[in-house]
Amino acid sequence: MALGAGFVRVSTGSQDEASQIKVIEGDAVERGVTIVKWFRLHGYSASHGTQEPALREMIADIARGDYSTVIVTESSRLDRRDDLDAQAEILLAIRSAGGDVISISEPQFGRTDFAGRVVTLVAQHANAEKSKTVKRTTYRGIMMIRDNKAHHGPLPAFWATEGVRYAKQAWCEDPAAVVDIYERVASGESLLSVGRAYDLYPNSVKNVIRFAANHTGVVECSWTHEGQTETWAHKVAPVVDSALWWRANKVLEANMSESRVNKGGRPVASPANWMSGLLDCPACAGKLYLNAGMTPAKHWRTGKPRVPKPRTPKLRCGGHAKRRLSCGEFTGIDAQPVIDVVAGMFASDTTEILAFQRVAGNAHELDELHAGLRKIQARLSATEDDDELDTLVAERKAIKARIEGFVIVADRFDYAPTEQTVAQMWNTGDDTLKRGMARAVKASWGMALAEHDGQWRIAVGQNTPTDQMGIVDLGNGLCFRR
Repeated sequence: MALGAGFVRVSTGSQDEASQIKVIEGDAVERGVTIVKWFRLHGYSASHGTQEPALREMIADIARGDYSTVIVTESSRLDRRDDLDAQAEILLAIRSAGGDVISISEPQFGRTDFAGRVVTLVAQHANAEKSKTVKRTTYRGIMMIRDNKAHHGPLPAFWATEGVRYAKQAWCEDPAAVVDIYERVASGESLLSVGRAYDLYPNSVKNVIRFAANHTGVVECSWTHEGQTETWAHKVAPVVDSALWWRANKVLEANMSESRVNKGGRPVASPANWMSGLLDCPACAGKLYLNAGMTPAKHWRTGKPRVPKPRTPKLRCGGHAKRRLSCGEFTGIDAQPVIDVVAGMFASDTTEILAFQRVAGNAHELDELHAGLRKIQARLSATEDDDELDTLVAERKAIKARIEGFVIVADRFDYAPTEQTVAQMWNTGDDTLKRGMARAVKASWGMALAEHDGQWRIAVGQNTPTDQMGIVDLGNGLCFRR
């Protein structure tokens, strides 16, 4: 029985390749071919050649002798680029490697006789023409959308479209939620916290904040056809004012620093304790995780049942990153004394918590004026009412005059007390907050498990502080000084 591969491809995410698989499986049984490998390309466009890496992989498999037959439902599943030479090169490479292509709907495709060559060339030309036809018909539909100034393209969370085809109108489904998200981010709340409140990923929260139409009331839509990009403005109802939009986006820009990038490591979804994964192994510098739980319900040797009892929590080496393998040199220690030492250090610290905030300057007001000007300019491109146009032009002139006459006093930021101490924050916080505070001290001053006279202790301050003031950055604009 011959060995073969099944090749199925759909160009959009809404299509289903199940029907192709069923037809190929039935044809393979009739031909006596055993399918040993499947190529399932979901959302791959053959007109753009995105399937070519899979075709090269197939050619390499055939050259190694893994199989010799490739079955497709139609030749257009393999390729339909405008470049007929590129299509022919792929087919010749398959044959040169010792393979054979079977197109179920085109029995003569790929054959080496004269009739087969004619059928192959005609099919390849038809596949390329099909791609051109699809592009032309799609472009006609997009131009109807453009002429109607309708919406086209992706939308962030809480936004949707309604209306008939080619005339869809975008609208905000939950303006109150969008405004709340902007206010939370502008006030310094973390993206993870906002995402948890609305069941969103942090990146989805970012997309909401950066969606300019939330304050301009205009969505910039575009479509590229044969190298030419068509753009048009789609009017929507704005949700937030420009000042709030600007403040929230400023917070996102401030957080795009090197100190806030993901540094990897094992995520702890449900840690047994805030200490788990915090300290480094003294032997291999891996992470120390807290191991706890209950003893077995049966005796390990006799198998007799017994009452499970809580184990003594231990700190044991968990290795590095994804390779969670213990080094074997550090055998582990009781976790509770270490937890008590670190908790006592924070729980009795009366140092004031400081907030990084603006104390002088007006440069932020100029940025806010520019944001308002961008909103008006976006509205001008989408306004057809003469009265509204006159109003917008007058507003633009007024804002431009304010910008031209604006005298900048540079913003000055400093740390100001929040009337809260380290001990108060620690004692009222949950495990997530405690883990964050301990990690911040470790990053700024250093925190390590060290042995002294046979006793394990916590050494703090072995690192040079990040600056002369010894500031510990707690995130979200909060910190405390040494």
